[in-house]
Amino acid sequence: MTDRLIIALAQMNQRVGDLEGNAAAILAMREQAARADLLMVPELQLTGYPPEDLVLKPEFVRRTMEAAERLVDATAAPGPALLFGSIHNEGGLNYNVMILAEGGRILARTLKRELPNYGTFDEKRVFASGPLPEPIEYRGVKIGVPICEDIWQEAVCSHLADAGAEILLVPNGSPYELDKDDKRALLVRSRAMMTGLPMAYLNRVGGQDELVFDGSSFIIHPDGERVVQFPDWDEKLLLTEWRKEPDGWRCATAESHQLDPFPEDVYRAMMVGLGDYVKRNGFLYVISIRYAETDEEHAAGRSGGPRRSAAHGAGRLRSHAGGFHRAIATHDDRRPHQR
Repeated sequence: MTDRLIIALAQMNQRVGDLEGNAAAILAMREQAARADLLMVPELQLTGYPPEDLVLKPEFVRRTMEAAERLVDATAAPGPALLFGSIHNEGGLNYNVMILAEGGRILARTLKRELPNYGTFDEKRVFASGPLPEPIEYRGVKIGVPICEDIWQEAVCSHLADAGAEILLVPNGSPYELDKDDKRALLVRSRAMMTGLPMAYLNRVGGQDELVFDGSSFIIHPDGERVVQFPDWDEKLLLTEWRKEPDGWRCATAESHQLDPFPEDVYRAMMVGLGDYVKRNGFLYVISIRYAETDEEHAAGRSGGPRRSAAHGAGRLRSHAGGFHRAIATHDDRRPHQR
């Protein structure tokens, strides 16, 4: 049994349905994490999240499982063990799964138990619920892997702690919403203190249709201390050092990033979501119109000044006492600009 682990956490973007591209990105992260013992990527990273109706297509599920097998085979090459999210079909049912692979073989699988079915989520429609998961043993260390919604209910975390888990690694696909980072931190802190176990919360970044993912991954100790905070909106690979101390496993790595406050987070959400939507749909141009706010701006726009050139780029959010309006490209029409 080891008393030290290097766990690499990859906060990644994705492309739903792009099995080859997502697999290549995972393996690229594995190469960058060569010094680590274990690399974890987000929930359903191989398929992209949320896969929605793709899960109902048997051919897509078959191709996903073949792609997962190729990822497992790739771990025969030197590098860390790989803990990645995929789809697993068994007995005619599809499960949201995390697969642990090393040395070209599968060491363990854990199936998602709690399936969200509210708001933007409808996982009960496409996935079957797994049993209460057991800890995964890796190099003598019992690691619990509750998947996203599994930590929002007490049962899974309590079961893993009772079964002897020493560390909780939590892969997620958690979309952005106002104050979501605070809600996640409060939840994870409560679960860490309830179980007496450290928790690494790994989220993804990027836009997917009407959803946008902000990342903002973090690590919290059982006393509630947040020892690692990833940046929001950007991909990041971080190698974290874990040591077994008299009172249990602790993350020895300390890193902090300031998350965007309101309303900057809203602006970034719009830009990331729109940017990924445009790129993934292959659009060549975005046309936007901004109406002049003042006579000076109107004159600058008509004369082709710097306002005009900036205006033909992406829209901007500006804060006003009464809320927000979109400021986009200058136009000679003097209609009201407030929206």
